[in-house]
Amino acid sequence: MENNKSGCLGSILSFIGFIAGLILLRRFFPSLWSVLLGIVGFIAVLIAALIALILWLVFRKPKPGSPQAIKAENKKILSNSRSRLAELRQLGMRVKNSEVRMLNTQICGSVDKILKTLKEKPESIPTVRQFLNYYLPTLGSILTKYVRVEESGVPSGDMTQSVIIHLGEIKTAMEKQYANLFDDDLLDLSVEIEALTLACKRDGLLSDDDFKPADDGGDINLTL
Repeated sequence: MENNKSGCLGSILSFIGFIAGLILLRRFFPSLWSVLLGIVGFIAVLIAALIALILWLVFRKPKPGSPQAIKAENKKILSNSRSRLAELRQLGMRVKNSEVRMLNTQICGSVDKILKTLKEKPESIPTVRQFLNYYLPTLGSILTKYVRVEESGVPSGDMTQSVIIHLGEIKTAMEKQYANLFDDDLLDLSVEIEALTLACKRDGLLSDDDFKPADDGGDINLTL
């Protein structure tokens, strides 16, 4: 306690001494006072400018179409899609019909694979924007209404069969959408294989005979 009081008293005395020094400096050394005042003002302006720059960098909005804006938009799309996927899984837990629940689980599995692929290949997001922004919310709306009717106890045999057929079609569409994400990779792989083969032929490492199938119809004979 005594140490705290001593420290507080020392701080007060130091502050009083500082103020007194400024007063004496201004009275007896006006030119030095002006210089000191100018330095303090200059430092204050620099600090204010630095704070303004930091605030501008933190809160500025990236220009539409810029890499920063595209990255932020892709991140938002993936985040929203993850939320919708979580909603689909929660709805699936409320479904009583086993076939509808199984189809929903399979669809959610495909959606999860699509989102994981898009996280690794964000450049593919524009090609599936319609899928993410329309199909997922629409599927969520269908399941929400189905669960509502199912939980109401109202007979829904025809509706259930219709939903099963519809979900089966969506499941197929999701699987095709996932496969389409790798079309460019398959094309690039084919081109690179062909380019490597041509290079090997050019360098005399391979000939056309190396690609002829064996007489017995077995595997292709490829030797280096």
